[in-house]
Amino acid sequence: MPIPPSATRVRRLGQILTDSLGLTRESLADGLARAKQNRERVGEALVAMGVASQEDVLKALAEQNGMAFMMAEEIPTTPPILKNLSPKYLRQYVACPVAHDGTTVTVATAEPSNPLLLDELRQMFGFRVTLCVAPAPAVLDAIERAYGASTPLQKIVEGFGSGEAGESEEDVNQLRDMAFEAPVVRLVNLLIDEAVASEASDIHIEPSEERLRVRYRMDGILYDRESPPRKLQAALTSRIKLMAEMNIAERRLPQDGRIRVTAGGRRVDIRVSTVPTVHGESLVMRLLDRSSVFLPFNRLGFSAGVAESFEGLIRRPHGILLVTGPTGSGKTTTLYAALDKINSPRACVTLCVRTPTASWSVRSGTSRRRRSPSSPPSRATSCSRPFTRTTPPARLLGSRTWAPSPTWSPRC
Repeated sequence: MPIPPSATRVRRLGQILTDSLGLTRESLADGLARAKQNRERVGEALVAMGVASQEDVLKALAEQNGMAFMMAEEIPTTPPILKNLSPKYLRQYVACPVAHDGTTVTVATAEPSNPLLLDELRQMFGFRVTLCVAPAPAVLDAIERAYGASTPLQKIVEGFGSGEAGESEEDVNQLRDMAFEAPVVRLVNLLIDEAVASEASDIHIEPSEERLRVRYRMDGILYDRESPPRKLQAALTSRIKLMAEMNIAERRLPQDGRIRVTAGGRRVDIRVSTVPTVHGESLVMRLLDRSSVFLPFNRLGFSAGVAESFEGLIRRPHGILLVTGPTGSGKTTTLYAALDKINSPRACVTLCVRTPTASWSVRSGTSRRRRSPSSPPSRATSCSRPFTRTTPPARLLGSRTWAPSPTWSPRC
């Protein structure tokens, strides 16, 4: 039996709203004119005029397209998570899966008139797809709960397109361009801000075959943190190297550099070291907080007996005091507090460091001597004679793992 033409005819949205809400012809005509003038949809025009609510328009759209209407409270608290779906795509179409029974996927959307949505979802899922209409705020909330970027890093990563960054980039100009992109800048700033807020002493960025690992060193122990995708390695490394004034074209030799930033209202010096590996450059960023390195002697946490013994050692006129410990254990902080303890207007306390990146500004009455990274060790060791002539009562040397330190210490 043939279907009557009237049964297959799609009713207009204005007719449905007129029948359900009792709109007058004048209100409908005004809405059509407004929609034509402002180039907006009829439903949006009627909502803006106040003659219909957003829910009324959505119910009319559901009836027009032969779909069910789902109230906001009917959307499940934990929507099903399906593969091959990106939050960016779901937000673009204001659509989110709300049910999946193994053969059929039910998707709630606030844009049921989009002709591409149904076909694209069928191709992605490989299942039968049923659309229903739901309010846009409820759909977006469901997307955030199931697929949304719940962390700042995930939100930044979403700003990268699928083809914006590659795992290995050879073009220096392209590397430089990527390093100045806004998402890359925000990503590096986020890593530094989180490390400073966590009171970490180091940031380790270590590439592997399948992932890019990020770890923070806190109290001498390395802890894994949320890591960006492997594809962002080139952009992330280039950004950090540019900030440290390194050569981004050189990726086969180790490099050292320095960054000065303000994070959390504090000035932080960052020593950057890169080491080439099989899967790319590994970076270590040593955070040197100027405010935390100058702790008063009484805030080092020494017991009364240990503090008295230590103070007696640092006030002796002769001798060498070695402070040892693992990375991030507070060796430098202890030595700076010791220098500050014995510093006085009558004494000139000299501070010696081995590289510019390891030096901080010190309080009045102290001086510092540093070696240029390009200068040979012989010139650096020659500094021992001028320091001896100044006859300072105390001198602080860099790490003894630095080649000139074992021979320089007795001279000083």
